[in-house]
Amino acid sequence: MHLSSLEESRNRNNEIKLVTEALCETKVQENEMLRILMQVCNVSRNEAMNALQNEKFMLSPCRELRQYLIVKKGFTPQEAEAFVYKYARTALARNAELSKLSSAKLFEAVKKANN
Repeated sequence: MHLSSLEESRNRNNEIKLVTEALCETKVQENEMLRILMQVCNVSRNEAMNALQNEKFMLSPCRELRQYLIVKKGFTPQEAEAFVYKYARTALARNAELSKLSSAKLFEAVKKANN
């Protein structure tokens, strides 16, 4: 794979992530999100579903937790990123139900599981 192909692939993945994040924030119905993703990003239904699930169950909860840690818990951005990367991502990957918790409850659940 050429460097330009890797860069194109990265750019494509970033575009899909950004569009998915924006759609989730607008609270559009899931079927409409899938349709828009497929049309705007030129992806298959399966790719669109994967992007949507990744946003809902991993990326969005991690982003919200990171913000909570900085604003409410006094973490530095680096500390918040380290906590999310080291503990929260693993916890969310193991248990998708955690993604439904508020950031405060997610923090407590992750902290408790790692003590």
